[in-house]
Amino acid sequence: MKKLTMTFAGLILGLAAAAVQAQPVKIGLLLPYRGAYASGAATADKGFELAVQEVGGKVAGRPIEIVRADDELTPAVGVQKFNKLIHSDKVDVVAGVIHSGVAIALTELAEKSKTPLVVGLAFADEITGKFCNPYVARTSYSANAYHYAAGQYWARQGMKPAVTLGPDYAAGRAFLNAFKRGFEDGGGKVSSQLWSPFQTTKDWSGYLATAKATGAQFIYSFYAGAEAVQVVKQHAEFGMRSTMPLIGDQFLYDETLWPAWGDLVIGTKHVTIHTPDIPSDANKAFVSAYTKKYGAAPDVYAALGYDNARSIILALEKVNGNSKDGAAFMRALNTVSFAAPRGHIKFNKDNDAVLEKLYLVEVVKGDDGKPVRKMRDSLPGAADLPGCTKPVAP
Repeated sequence: MKKLTMTFAGLILGLAAAAVQAQPVKIGLLLPYRGAYASGAATADKGFELAVQEVGGKVAGRPIEIVRADDELTPAVGVQKFNKLIHSDKVDVVAGVIHSGVAIALTELAEKSKTPLVVGLAFADEITGKFCNPYVARTSYSANAYHYAAGQYWARQGMKPAVTLGPDYAAGRAFLNAFKRGFEDGGGKVSSQLWSPFQTTKDWSGYLATAKATGAQFIYSFYAGAEAVQVVKQHAEFGMRSTMPLIGDQFLYDETLWPAWGDLVIGTKHVTIHTPDIPSDANKAFVSAYTKKYGAAPDVYAALGYDNARSIILALEKVNGNSKDGAAFMRALNTVSFAAPRGHIKFNKDNDAVLEKLYLVEVVKGDDGKPVRKMRDSLPGAADLPGCTKPVAP
C-alpha cells in the first residue's frame, strides 16, 4: 500500500509538472503601433517575432505566447496597458517600449508588481539610472553610451562648431545632451541647442533659420518616424544640405522612412548600432533570416526588437522556463552574454546592455538605383552615466 501511495504521489507530481510545461510563457510586447513611431514599432515587432521563431516558439519546453499592446506613445496609456498585461493577461515579462517617457512611467509599477520590465528600444539614461530597480533592465543601450560616443567621433573629424536640434522630451534631451558632452569633451563646441515640442511641431523653418544664423558647420539631430520625415524635407527645402549638413543618428535616417524622401536620403551620413553589412556571422544569419521571412533587409528597429527577444529567451533558458520568479529571471538576465547582429551583448551591474560598438553609415545608390546603407567606419561605444540609486545586480 505504501509503495502504491508513493507511486500515485509521483504520478500526481509528474502530471503537475507536465501541466506547467504545457502552459505558455507569456511575454507582453508593449509598442506604439499607431502614431509617429508606428513604422519603427512594426519592424521591432518583426525582429522580436523572428527571435521567437528561431527557437521554435518554445523555451525550456514551454510555448512562448506574445501578448501585444499599443501604448499609443503616451505614458498614461502605457501605464494602463502595463496594468492590463500583468493583471488581466497574466504576462510573465513585459518587453518592447520605444518612448522613454512610457518606460520611465513603468519602472515603479514593475518593481511594485515584481514583474520584469525588459526595455528594448527606450534610451533615456534615467531608465537604468535614476529610476533603476531590480525589476528593470534594458537590452538596447543608454543615451549616453550612444551619443557621447557619436559626439566624440564627429569632433575627431574636425567638425567643431555645431548646433543640435531635437524633440523636447526625455529621450530627445538625453540623446542631444550626451552628444554635446562628447562633442565638447572632444574639442568641439555646440553653439546652440534647439528643442521642438514633441509630437505637435509641424513647421521647423524657425528652428532651421536660427541654426543657420549661428554659422555652425553642421546640425546634429535626433528625430524619428513622422517627425524625422518632415525635418529632413524642410532642411532640404531651406537649401541647407550643402552649407549646413543635417547629420543624425540611426532614427533620423531610418530605412522605413526612405520612400518618403526619394533621392534626398542619398549622401546622408549617420552613426548607428546596426547595418546589414556588418561582416559577422551573427549578423549575416540575422539579415538572411529576416530578409527571407519579411522580404526586406532589417532596419535598426528590427535589430533592437530581435535583441530584446533573444535576451529574454536566453534568460528564460537559464531559469529552466520558470517565468513566475521575477527576481530569479532578472538575476539570470544580468548574466546573459551572446553574439548579436550589432556585436557582443552583455549586461552591466545596473542591468543595462553594454554598447560595444557603433558604425558610421552613408546612404548611397545601389546597383539597382535604390538607396542602400554602406558602412564607412566603426567606433567604440561609451559608458552609461552614473546615477542608479538602488542595488540591481544579482
